[in-house]
Amino acid sequence: MISKNQLKFLKSLNQSKFRNKNNMFVVEGWRSIQDFINSDYKLVSVFATSKWINLNNNFKNAIEINQEDLKKISSLKNPNQVLAIFEKKKLISLNKVNFKKIVVFLENISNPGNLGSIIRTCDWFGLNTIVCSESSVDIYNPKVIQSSMGSLSRVNVIYSSTDLFLSFINKKKVIKLVADLDGENVFSMSKISSGVLFFGNESKGISEKIKKHGYDKITIPKKISNCESLNLSVSFGIILSNLLK
Repeated sequence: MISKNQLKFLKSLNQSKFRNKNNMFVVEGWRSIQDFINSDYKLVSVFATSKWINLNNNFKNAIEINQEDLKKISSLKNPNQVLAIFEKKKLISLNKVNFKKIVVFLENISNPGNLGSIIRTCDWFGLNTIVCSESSVDIYNPKVIQSSMGSLSRVNVIYSSTDLFLSFINKKKVIKLVADLDGENVFSMSKISSGVLFFGNESKGISEKIKKHGYDKITIPKKISNCESLNLSVSFGIILSNLLK
């Protein structure tokens, strides 16, 4: 049975400072847990209800936790019957990024649900690298983990200052496209297989720091003039699917 100290530790991992201090994070739900087990993330421990343990008796090392304690830990309104702790993995450096594929740069993304959905979309389309600006939401935030549905186990996410990334990418001869309301119609653009796609903050969009470099802009044309904007993760999926065709 789970101890009070273990329960306290699990609850602490909902906060970024304790995830960083212990270099660990929580994954909820067996399907997502399996994705991380089958990846290069290291499993630390599994906590599950007695019902789940009885149904999955081939998983012998699970620590029993009751539903009431599970609710105290979980970031979900309706918790799953099982959760696991994994060690964070060492993030790759910019020098090891494969620019023969499309690479995504996300600037100051604040909504964990958006980041998780973008990670999941990248996984669906076979993209394996996202670079986030340093002020973007933590990839190990429970809501990012949940909305990515296991895809984080297959997609590399790097954090870099915007200045450093721009300096790095400007030395490379790759296509650079910025999602912006004033951009070219993405539906009329040719297919691409490599390059860098820039997406900005949910409310502010791309910063002047990126705009001043004069990269080509792309947009999704709207049919209704009084509709202000699309959700970031929705627009990301539309743009990516059209560029990959």
